[in-house]
Amino acid sequence: MAKISSLLFVMALLTSLHAYEAHRTGKFDEALEKDLHKAEAQIEEDLKATKTSIQGLTSEMKTLSKSEEMLNQLGKDYKKDMDVAPYGKKLRTFSKAAKNVTKAPPAKNKKPASVIQSILKDFGLNGGRE
Repeated sequence: MAKISSLLFVMALLTSLHAYEAHRTGKFDEALEKDLHKAEAQIEEDLKATKTSIQGLTSEMKTLSKSEEMLNQLGKDYKKDMDVAPYGKKLRTFSKAAKNVTKAPPAKNKKPASVIQSILKDFGLNGGRE
């Protein structure tokens, strides 16, 4: 009888251990899936920021190429001793547009994080405070 009860006790321990490991693996999979969703969101955010940056650079390039064309025409007319007064208003508008385009966006108030904090934040641990 003692052998049977000890055998049943060992079987109960093994089944509880097996159930614990299965439950633990389920939590790990959930955490992994959560991290995957978080990474996808960060990639989408970075993609949006890159697209807006590209659009800003494209508009800046168009403005600068227009002003370059205007300056080239002005230089040609100046060399030919032609009247350059009509270019005054156009140059002022291009100057204002170029200043507006080349202004840097306001910087976010972010504290510089240490390397250790950024690593802990990447792993989702408490030390990587936001």
